[in-house]
Amino acid sequence: KKIGRLHKILKGERSKNLSLKNKNSYIKVMENKNTYSELLYKSNPFNYTIPALLEAHGRLYGLTPKDSRKAKVLELGSSFGGNIITQALYNPEAEFVGVDLTAEQVKKGNEVIKKIGLKNIKLIEKNILDINEDFGKFDYIIVHGVFSWVPKEVQDKIIKICNENLTEEGIAYISYNTYPGWKEPDKIREMMIYANKYFPEISLGDKNQRGKAFISIVAEQMKIYEDISKKKGDFIKQIEEVVGMQDYYVAHEYCEDLNNPLYLNEFVDLIKKGNLEYISDVALRLSIISTYNKDTVDKLQQLSQGDHVIKEQCLDYILDTKFRRSLVCKNSQAKKLNFSESFPNEVLDSFLLSLRYTKEELKTLNEDNVKEIMLHLAETPNKSFVVKDAITYWEKNIAKDKNEEKKNEVLSNLRKFILNSMINGKIKFYCSENEIVPYEENKVYIPEKFRNYIRTLIIGEGAGVVGIANSRNEIINDLNDVDVIVADILSEPKTEKEIIEKLSKTAIYRTMPDGERKEVEASEYLPESIRKFEFLGYFSKR
Repeated sequence: KKIGRLHKILKGERSKNLSLKNKNSYIKVMENKNTYSELLYKSNPFNYTIPALLEAHGRLYGLTPKDSRKAKVLELGSSFGGNIITQALYNPEAEFVGVDLTAEQVKKGNEVIKKIGLKNIKLIEKNILDINEDFGKFDYIIVHGVFSWVPKEVQDKIIKICNENLTEEGIAYISYNTYPGWKEPDKIREMMIYANKYFPEISLGDKNQRGKAFISIVAEQMKIYEDISKKKGDFIKQIEEVVGMQDYYVAHEYCEDLNNPLYLNEFVDLIKKGNLEYISDVALRLSIISTYNKDTVDKLQQLSQGDHVIKEQCLDYILDTKFRRSLVCKNSQAKKLNFSESFPNEVLDSFLLSLRYTKEELKTLNEDNVKEIMLHLAETPNKSFVVKDAITYWEKNIAKDKNEEKKNEVLSNLRKFILNSMINGKIKFYCSENEIVPYEENKVYIPEKFRNYIRTLIIGEGAGVVGIANSRNEIINDLNDVDVIVADILSEPKTEKEIIEKLSKTAIYRTMPDGERKEVEASEYLPESIRKFEFLGYFSKR
C-alpha cells in the first residue's frame, strides 16, 4: 500500500503541480506519517494552543486579534482532531479546520466528530505542501508538534501558509524543539538511531525497544566508573528518563529520521523571510525577564540593547531551553507590538484571571493586602476574576484606611503581583470565558452535545483515541462510564430523588487507596458527578 501511494506521488497523480524537490519532500512526509499510523499518539488536547490563549497573548503585546469565540481556526497536523474537537464543542460560533496527511486518522476523527454531532469542525486529508491561498483565511493557525519533525521544504511551506492564509490581524502558533536544551537529548537520539543502523526494515516499535535497550546498557556502564558517573550524572539521568517515557513518544521523538531542533534566532530568521514577525513564547517566562534576578535582568539588557530576540536567545542559553511555543503575526502588525515589558493597566485589567496557586503558596506572600485578596479568591478556585473584582473585595472587607492614595498603592501592588504570576504561569489569563451555570435541582439539564461528547470519548468511537478536556483544553481524567449514565439521566431537569432512583439500577464501584474495589451507593456518587459537570460547564437552564 505504501509503495503504491508513493508510486502515485512520483507519477504526479496526487499532486500534479509539485516540483521534483517537493515530491521528494512529499515522500519523506508520507514515510513519516506511515510510522505515525504504526505507533499512534493519543490525540490529546493542549491547553497552551487554544485560540483564547493566543488572543490574550496578542492583546497583551498590543495586537487586536479576532474574538476567539467567533474565529476561524486552522490546525496543521491535526491527527484525530483531539486538540480542536473540544474547542469546537465549547465555541459553537467559531469554525475549526484540521489538516493531516494520515487518511486513517482523518477518517476516524471525522467519525468521532459526526458521532458527537459537531457542525463547526472538519478534518481534511491533505498534504501541507498542497495548501495555497485558495484554502482560505484563518484568524488563528496552530502548528503543534510538526515543525521540527518535517523536511526544510515543509518548514518553509508552513511559514508561507502562516503568511498567506492568516488574516491581517491573525496569530499563528508554532512549536519546535530548540537548542541549547536539545543538545544533550540529541546525543541520546543519535545512540538510539545507531542501535538500529543495521536494521532498517524493522518496525518503529521494535526500533524503539532496541534503542531503549541500547541506551540502558550505556547508562549502566557509565555508572560503573566513578569519574564518568560524577562528570556525566545529569546525562545519565536523562537517559534513564527517556527509558521510562511512553513508547509512542520516545519512538517518534528519538527514533524517527526527522527531528531538527533550531535556535530561537534561527527560527526568527526563517519567519522574517516569510514576512512574519515574532511576538513571544506562550510561556512568558521565556520572553519577559522582569521576574528574574536583578543582576540577570541587567546583564540581559546590556547584551540585548533593546532587541527582544537577542534577549530571549540569551535567556535560552541561561535556562538551557529545550522546547519553544512561539507566537507569530504578519509583519504588517509589527509597529503595534510592545516589547517594553511594561503593559498598560487597561490591558491587564481587562483579562479574566484564573489562579493556579495553592493556599499554602499564597500564605507565604509578603504584601498582606495582596495575600488576603488572593486567599479569598482561592476559595473559589474554578471561578475567574478581573482586577476590579479583587480591589472591590479589598475596599469592602480589608481596607482600614480608605483614602485614594492607599487604594492606588494596593492596586499597584496587586497589578504587579498579577503580572509576575502571569509570567510565571501561576495565573492564567484570557479575554473571555464560557458561562458556568451552577447546578440547581430540577432546574438544569445537560445538552445533547455534551452528552454525546463524553459518551463518544469514554465508551464510544473516540475512547482511547481522543483525550477529554474542559473549555481551556485542560485534560480531564476523572470522567467514567457512570458519569455517562448520569449525564443521560440529566437530559431533562430532574429531582435528585429521580436521578438517584434511575442511577441505582447501575452498579457503581470505586477503587480504594489499597487497590480494593468498593461498591458505593448512587446517592453517595451523585454529588461527585454533579461537581464534575458543574466544573466543566455542562449545565444549562430551560
